[in-house]
Amino acid sequence: MSQRNVELVRASFEAFGRGDFDAAFAAYDPVAEWCTAEDEPDSRTYRGLAELHGFVAHLADPWTDRFGPAIHYDDFIDCGDWVVAPWSGRLHGHGSGIEIEVSETYAVLVRDGRIARVDEYRTVEEALEAVDCLRNRNDPAGRAGPFRREE
Repeated sequence: MSQRNVELVRASFEAFGRGDFDAAFAAYDPVAEWCTAEDEPDSRTYRGLAELHGFVAHLADPWTDRFGPAIHYDDFIDCGDWVVAPWSGRLHGHGSGIEIEVSETYAVLVRDGRIARVDEYRTVEEALEAVDCLRNRNDPAGRAGPFRREE
C-alpha cells in the first residue's frame, strides 16, 4: 500500500509543480487540509478543495517562474501512510528579477487512497521527525519497521 501512496503523491505533486492544480487536486480528499509552515508570516491551515484552490491562485504572484521547470522534487520518501516530498527551486522576482534559491519539504498524509493532509516544513529532517519516520533511520536492526527511500 505505501508504494501506491508514493506514486499517488508523486503524480499529484509533479502536477502541482507544473502548476496543473486540477490534476494535482484530483488526488485530494474533498476535505483535505494544507498547513503552511509555522514560520511563514501568514501561516494557516487551508481546509477543503475550495480553500486549496484559493491558496494556490496567488502563490505564484511574486515570481516569474514559481511553477514549471524551476521546481524540482528531490525525492519521495515512503513513511507508510505519510510521504515526505522535499523540493527545491530557483525563483525570479516579477519586478526586481531577484533570484533566490527556495527549498521546502511537504509531509503528505494519504488516507483511503486520497491525499488527506499536507504539512509544510523547512527541512527533510523536520518533516521526517514530525511523521515519526526518523526512528527508522536510528534503528539499524530494523525493529522500528520499514523505511524505504524512493530513488
